[in-house]
Formats: sequence, structure tokens, C-alpha cells
Amino acid sequence: MELRHLRYFIAAAEEEHFGRAADRLCITRPAVSQLIADLEAELNTPLFERLAHRVKLTAAGRTLLPRVQAVMNDLNEALLLAGRVGQGKMGALNIAYGSLTLHHSLFRATIKQFHELYPEVTLSLFEMSTTDQPRALADGKIHGGFMHFGPGRTLLGKRRNNGESAQDETVLDWVRIQSGGLGVAMSKDNPLAQRKSVTLADLANEDFVIVPRSANSPGYGPLHTLCQKAGFEPNIVQEVHTIAMMLNLVAVGMGIGLVPTGHNFEYHQPGMVVVPLEEVNYSTTFVFGWVKGQKDPALERMVEIIASKGARR
Repeated sequence: MELRHLRYFIAAAEEEHFGRAADRLCITRPAVSQLIADLEAELNTPLFERLAHRVKLTAAGRTLLPRVQAVMNDLNEALLLAGRVGQGKMGALNIAYGSLTLHHSLFRATIKQFHELYPEVTLSLFEMSTTDQPRALADGKIHGGFMHFGPGRTLLGKRRNNGESAQDETVLDWVRIQSGGLGVAMSKDNPLAQRKSVTLADLANEDFVIVPRSANSPGYGPLHTLCQKAGFEPNIVQEVHTIAMMLNLVAVGMGIGLVPTGHNFEYHQPGMVVVPLEEVNYSTTFVFGWVKGQKDPALERMVEIIASKGARR
């Protein structure tokens, strides 16, 4: 038995005529008659009464019809769903982001556009540091992530097979969203807040709020190195876990903090400004990454949106 036997049976039953069923199926009447006869022979029971100008279902046919219709409806729905999933229009997508990502307009625009274009994809967002994302990708907990890196931390080492090798040996592929530098987040009440830019030497008497484990702004080692080159030791008064926590403390005057800068980074913390930092060789990189070779249609649609907004491979 093949699916066409069931399709021909349904058409003949609904039309109550082999000729009209043949026209509906765009085949010949003898082909319909033959396949119906084959189906009856396989079931060892007649499904139709052949009358002079039409056919009608037997008791066996009336029993079979609704069940076969249900099967075919389920099959058609399954095929439709499979097609939509294969096109990235349905499914599930888990995306990670760090607190810094929330301050970049591309992230907000990407998520908004994805929801509008693919409302049937279940998009789940997970706040997760850049440091933790490669392992989550390797474990299959997320499909992709927005990541930020400082100098020497790019994804996260040597090039392998046209991808990037993370510290846990997970090979990643990625779209570069933006490269940038560093700025100084400070309270609007800070005398330096009125300047167009500052140097590290200008910060010698300031208190620092830092994120020690941040992959995108200087922690203990890099911060000390940068400040020592400028002729002073940084006075660290507070350690926090995220950029968001740092910005909140800076806004209430606890100290200053170093943050990535660049086009489309927006820091709108009340009571706080970001002043560009000059004469510092410190680059930052913002990317969207995923496991190299991963084939997921919904993820591909996400990457397409990010790339359309000016990101580059």
C-alpha cells in the first residue's frame, strides 16, 4: 500500500464518482479504478458499491474514510511544519547575551526584527557572560551568543579550519559586529565629565569600580598595566560581577569604570556619562558567535539579520 492509494480512495469517496475523482487528481479514470481495486484486494473487502452513475461507500469504506482523512490531515500538517522549520520560520532558538550587549542598538534592533519576521520561532534569551558562552555552545544549551572581547581574547585563540578555537577547543564561527576602544564611565558630577576626552593620567586620583572577570574591559592585570604605564597605581574600591552593576555604582558616585566604546554603543544610565579615553592602545571586539558547522535554519535567519545590519564575517 502506498500513500497514493489512500489519496485516491479519499477523492473517490468524497466525489462519489471515479471520473470526478480522476479529474480532481489530474489522472485517468482507469488509474483511479485500478488503484481502488488494488486497495480493496489488499484489504480483502470492497470499499465501494459500483452503481450505474456513481459509487458509494460500503460499511467498510465508511469506517475507513474518517480515519484515513485524519491520517492524511496529520501528514499534511507534519509536512507543512517540517517545511517551515526547515526554512527557519518555526522552531526554537536559544541566544545568549551579556549585560553590555543590552547597551548596543544592533542587539535591540535584531531581536525586534526577528520577532516580527519569525513570530512562530520560540526565541529564548539567556543572560550569560562571554567567558561562559563557548562552553554553553559546546554543551548545546545555546545556539548562538553575543560576545565581547578585549585585545588578545578574540574567539579565543588560533585560527583552525577557517573557524576560531575557543579555550575549551570548541571551534566557533562568527559575525563581527563592531570593533571599538575604551571610554570612562563617570558620574555627571565628576569634574572630568565636562571634557571631550581624557587620558589615563587624568584618572590618577580617581576610584575605580571594576568587573574582574569581564572579557571586554580591563580587569586586575590589564588595568594595572595600563595605569602603571601612565605613572600610577589604580585605586580599586569596588568589584562587581557585571557591567550593569558597575554602571549603577558609577552613576551614584562610587567611582569610575572603563567601558567599551564605538558606534551604536549607548549608555543612558541616569546621572552618568561616558568620556572617550585617549592615548590607550586597547581594542574591543563585539561579535555574534556559534559552533562552526552547526546547521540550524532559525539560527541562519538570525545571522542573516545581524549581517544585514552591517556586521561582517
